[in-house]
Amino acid sequence: MNTSTLILAALVNPALFWGGAAAMGAPIIIHILAKRRFRRIRWAAMSFLMDADKQNRKRVRIEELILLALRCLAVLLIGLLVSRPFIQPSGVSALLGGTQRTERIFLLDDSFSMGYQSNDRTLIEDMKSSVRNLLQRLRDHAPHDTVTLLRTTAPDDPIVEGAILDDRQYELLLARLEALQPTQQSQSVERCMSSVRKLLDGDDGVLSCVLYVISDFQEVDWLTAAAATGEGNATSATLAAELTDWKNDERDVRVVLVDVGDDSPQNVAITDLQSMQRQVVTGVSAQLEATVQNFGTSDADALELQISSDASGAGSVPTDPIPAGRKVAAAISTVIQRAGDASITVSANPDRLPIDDTRYLALEATDGVRVLIVNGEPSTDSYLDEVHLLTTALRPEGDVFSGNQVDVIDESALDGASLDDYHLVILCNLYRVSEPIADDLHRFVFAGGGLAIFLGDQVSDPMAYNATLYRDGKGLLPASLQSIVRAKESGVHLAPSDFLHPVVRVFSGQVNPFLDRVNFFQYFATEPATFEPDEQAAEKSAREPTTVIARYDDDDATPAIMERGYGRGRVLLFTSSCDLEWNDWARDASYVIGMLEVTQHLARAGDANRSTTVGQPLTFALNPSDYEPQATLRLPGYPQQEDEDVVASTDGSSGMEISWLHTNQAGIYSFQLHRRDGRSVVRRFAVNVDANESDLTPATEEDLRRSLDGLKVEYIEGVAMKTDDTDSGRKELWPMLLVAAMGLLMIEQAMAWRFGRG
Repeated sequence: MNTSTLILAALVNPALFWGGAAAMGAPIIIHILAKRRFRRIRWAAMSFLMDADKQNRKRVRIEELILLALRCLAVLLIGLLVSRPFIQPSGVSALLGGTQRTERIFLLDDSFSMGYQSNDRTLIEDMKSSVRNLLQRLRDHAPHDTVTLLRTTAPDDPIVEGAILDDRQYELLLARLEALQPTQQSQSVERCMSSVRKLLDGDDGVLSCVLYVISDFQEVDWLTAAAATGEGNATSATLAAELTDWKNDERDVRVVLVDVGDDSPQNVAITDLQSMQRQVVTGVSAQLEATVQNFGTSDADALELQISSDASGAGSVPTDPIPAGRKVAAAISTVIQRAGDASITVSANPDRLPIDDTRYLALEATDGVRVLIVNGEPSTDSYLDEVHLLTTALRPEGDVFSGNQVDVIDESALDGASLDDYHLVILCNLYRVSEPIADDLHRFVFAGGGLAIFLGDQVSDPMAYNATLYRDGKGLLPASLQSIVRAKESGVHLAPSDFLHPVVRVFSGQVNPFLDRVNFFQYFATEPATFEPDEQAAEKSAREPTTVIARYDDDDATPAIMERGYGRGRVLLFTSSCDLEWNDWARDASYVIGMLEVTQHLARAGDANRSTTVGQPLTFALNPSDYEPQATLRLPGYPQQEDEDVVASTDGSSGMEISWLHTNQAGIYSFQLHRRDGRSVVRRFAVNVDANESDLTPATEEDLRRSLDGLKVEYIEGVAMKTDDTDSGRKELWPMLLVAAMGLLMIEQAMAWRFGRG
């Protein structure tokens, strides 16, 4: 039987029905009493009539039974009429399924989007109402079926498993349901389907299953696979495969989707918070950027973002108005006063979904960006020295700290220098770079360090540069060096390709004299590196294609400034000199700003693994020679949450690792580490909610059915399920019963008249 077409019947007044059923005995009793009223008296004159009666007795009895049946049925119809029977449409019938014993699995969405407030109620409260209604109906119509409650954020850990709806377990189900609250986690529909499959595989006796999914059915959760691949059936293969593989000719599974989401949700969220600098320096303004996104269909007003820090106090910054479906960036400046880990919190006034109105950032502040400048043409005369102007620009004398700590060495001291102590290395007009030094620079940049290369008249053998640093396009140099170009007497100017790049940002703007004031007289012609088609896939993970940031405005549009990523680091090539020998840039104020931007852009980035999402583990390595294995963790809920003791694990080698798996709350997690020299170090991590979950756009019924293609699916709007009105959608039968009763009485009278005449 196709259970999707079943019709459920019920009574408004069941007691009246049973009273009418009992009243069916009245005609029978009257019939019996009427027969007992006559006594048999033998009378000779009646003998002839008795013989005739024997011939008609069978016919009369049949007629009496027919009339008796009609009268009993009439009484029953009158009882049904006053008890007001009704039927539920097939949608609710499909909720309950057929008559065989069925495994009922409820998949309850407890992701943080269910905390959205719609009509003064959160979606999870609407979900609870829907589940209570379903459980009550199951208890009335399928009390022997087993019920399992799962959460979408932890489907492998059932709330209740295999419960029978007797009084005790029914109350337990309701209590567990009432205690359910939105988590701060996102959900994985694929993982949920796998967990349902494991439950079904674990019970060989299950032949029929109904999976109830009660959710707001966000597009980001249900249609991610199709959106990522661009194929309409990608999600179907992912979501439906687990259950379609389970069902066969003997086993059946159906999915009931109960949508309790808002039809037009409006939500504004802070989706990102990051430092715009690779190194944050104490005492120097740190530039942060918060991204605020409007996921709704209506424009949002400007927000006032509140900024707080454990190291620099509090403040606020405004945002621009946020159009529907768009995002805006808010620039934030803050100053970290002490070296070490710091935390930043940015929040907006709570809206209908408060959990994503706060964002956290953990970062490491250092005492300065450590820069190593290698001087290829040193001189005792500061005006003839290759790097004097560059050093002054990066670390000028005075009370105001630029944020850079600069060390200068000559070319000979570079061999054997400890590059790991620096964030950035700058090569200035070196005669050549030996193979051992080139190998050290390759390792330094690949591990995340920055490298800037200025050329000049000392680079007399460009082929030697190409051999050690370019390496046929597989080395550090973004381009191979060709020959020196001498410009016309007045020089050439820069023509930036991307005014947003930090190196040429100072030249941006419609009215900007820098482009005309800075002149370049000599520079190297180059050939930027490109990928061969057969090597791009294998090599791109190690090095990126060259980007030309600026060109000269000569006839050949010769590249002037180029960049490429290499491993975790970056390399910047200036085809002219860093002093006044080949250009006059160092005479212009933009030189200082540009060099400071270069330093921040190229410097080794701080610890990148300081931020994760709720539900993801926090893991970091420690040097066992420096740190004790015991650590103390302060959770975001402190002081309501007590500190936790954490012990580092070892893998049998010299490594040691701290790991914390229970990141079920957004906020700052602070590990207090104990050094073997007696000092304590605090390492902070930021845990944020998944920004994708802030997109509340609901999937359509067609999309949901397509995502579960291959399964029998019932889709129910949450409106009918949110309330406790059990009459919703029912159809009462009393008008038809009234007509049937009147017709039956008329038939009884007509047949009685006819039988009487006979």
